[in-house]
Amino acid sequence: MRPKGIGVPAVCLIMALAALSCGRNQALSKGRQFMEIGDLGKAIGQFSQAVQDAPKDPRGHYYLAKAYCLADSAEPACREYGILCRLDYPAAQDTFLRQKVAVYLGMEPYEVTRLTFSPGNDALPALSPDGRKIAFSSKRDGNTELYVMDADGQNQKRITNCPGLDFMPSFSPDGKSLAYVSDRDGNDEIYLLDLQTGKERRLTAQKYDDLLPRFSPDGGEIFFLSDSGAFWGLWRLSLAKNDRPRLVLPDPQEKGDKDCIEIISGQILYQQVQENQNVLKLWPLAGGEARQVGCPSFRAGIPTILTPDLRYLLYTSSRQGNDEVYLYDRREDKNLRLTAHKAQDMAFGIFPDQKTILFVSQRDGDRDIYLLHLDRLIPADRIIQALAQGQ
Repeated sequence: MRPKGIGVPAVCLIMALAALSCGRNQALSKGRQFMEIGDLGKAIGQFSQAVQDAPKDPRGHYYLAKAYCLADSAEPACREYGILCRLDYPAAQDTFLRQKVAVYLGMEPYEVTRLTFSPGNDALPALSPDGRKIAFSSKRDGNTELYVMDADGQNQKRITNCPGLDFMPSFSPDGKSLAYVSDRDGNDEIYLLDLQTGKERRLTAQKYDDLLPRFSPDGGEIFFLSDSGAFWGLWRLSLAKNDRPRLVLPDPQEKGDKDCIEIISGQILYQQVQENQNVLKLWPLAGGEARQVGCPSFRAGIPTILTPDLRYLLYTSSRQGNDEVYLYDRREDKNLRLTAHKAQDMAFGIFPDQKTILFVSQRDGDRDIYLLHLDRLIPADRIIQALAQGQ
């Protein structure tokens, strides 16, 4: 029985609208399912259908913009984001969309703070375990020496003074000492500096170069890379004993030079050339087999850094023309480009709160040290303005 007061045409219109709404919601639901399993092509197809069925429904434009961002389809992602901004401004505040669209427009997605301003390159920064100090090498006084500054760039102080090159600093777990590399005695060797007394101690005296020192979690050992003449391997040295350094990697199953080591959660993360490809591996300090760590293509020779929970991987890549900083979420398999500048940007650390990135850039001429603030994302208004100007 037809309700009183509603004619046949009205009934047809209501049924048509209901069917349209059902179809649109079904397309959105299917699109989300495809997006969750990573089938972005089918997800884009479903969201496009939802947009076609209801051009003024912001939900379709939101999910279509997100799918295009996940597929790194810049032009359609910017187009759909622009429509979303007009239909539902609050939805346009989505952090993932803002970050991706800003990069597509050539805009820096996060606020950046410059820490060093002196003439001469400032490079190879190292963050103290508590995030309060940064050690780095600088040529500002004519020779490459080591300096220490507060994490905000204040109180910059020179801490070495010798005719050789001092570089690649690394803080001890208690922050009271620095291990570093110097060629003051003829070739690259590892030295130890007490930051309180200024006393220096040479730790290695090998025929070949020793680089990239890193402290064990208890501070009792130094791990470093050394060129044995045949390959670059990982070595360890006890600070309490007067024993000789010992080669710990490669084992007989491992072939290929090692590069860029970091110690995290009782393991060593290192880069390795394997079958003409650069791969990442984790090796337990307690012993055992190394296992490969999944990561998008990265720039070898620049640090790759895992957070203590092993979820986020900070790295540098030149996949889009020049060196930029990226953050990879290993759990969600999502990759974010953090810098978007024509100059080279290279990652060197994540602060303990995981809200600040330490990196080096040539964006202001000389190589200098910068901070990138993950909690200071570009406002949507600036993106909207850039879209309106056709940037």
